[in-house]
Amino acid sequence: LDVKVGSGAFMKNIDEGIKLASLMVDIGESVGKRTIALITDMDRPLGKAIGNSLEVIEACNTLKGEGPEDLTNMCIELAANMLYLAKFGNLEECRIAAHRVLNDGSAFEKFKQMVKLQGGDVTVIEDNKKFDVAKVSHEVLSKDDGIINSMNTEICGIASMILGAGRETKESSIDYSAGIVLNKNVGDKIKKGEKIATFYSSSIEKCLEAEKLLNM
Repeated sequence: LDVKVGSGAFMKNIDEGIKLASLMVDIGESVGKRTIALITDMDRPLGKAIGNSLEVIEACNTLKGEGPEDLTNMCIELAANMLYLAKFGNLEECRIAAHRVLNDGSAFEKFKQMVKLQGGDVTVIEDNKKFDVAKVSHEVLSKDDGIINSMNTEICGIASMILGAGRETKESSIDYSAGIVLNKNVGDKIKKGEKIATFYSSSIEKCLEAEKLLNM
């Protein structure tokens, strides 16, 4: 089980996360299932992509062993613990196995097989240029020199919704090409005028509205 904690999660602090994780492990064990919960950080965005098509592209790159370091490490740890529960080996052996299938291409091949069996178009994930492209792209630039010491993941999610990547109401439609690609994350140095992120949307007005929120 992956229990998220932080500004972008339902559980906002570590104590809440531990309580939920313990409860869920107890439920799993009570029905005879070996159960492990990992408490993972959602106080900063994971990876660089926020939005539907953008996240699928990033996931495919990660399955090819070409993903962002933080997302790759998270996937390795979750996969290793699942293998451990399946009695594949000890945790270190399971981590090595997870790394191997990312690096040799078999993880991505397995994903393609899953997509095909569910009636999906494999050619789209083989060539991500086939995804719809947003009508507008907008660069968000830093207003000052400094270091990014925190990011509100929930605000990032709301900004992506403004761009069209999520529903504000159940009647809202989703723009699958909309979203955010982050160029900087927590701990990064940044100079005035340097690109923080690129917004993708159907209009510049949505981009400017989302930028105001992200710069709060």
